[in-house]
Amino acid sequence: MKHLKTTVQEVIDGKMKSPLPVEVIPNQMGINLCAVDSIEWIKQDDEQLVSLTINFIPDNEEE
Repeated sequence: MKHLKTTVQEVIDGKMKSPLPVEVIPNQMGINLCAVDSIEWIKQDDEQLVSLTINFIPDNEEE
């Protein structure tokens, strides 16, 4: 199995490919890309996607 991770900026810059087009995150999920740190995924050797994780940048401001 292959474990891969990339930042959103690397995908936008064309340095990495993501199994999930980054435009899906804001357009379909309603999540601002500024809040996304990275995308991780696991693929089997035959390229089937096993898991996909979107990692967010936490808001550490005290209320």
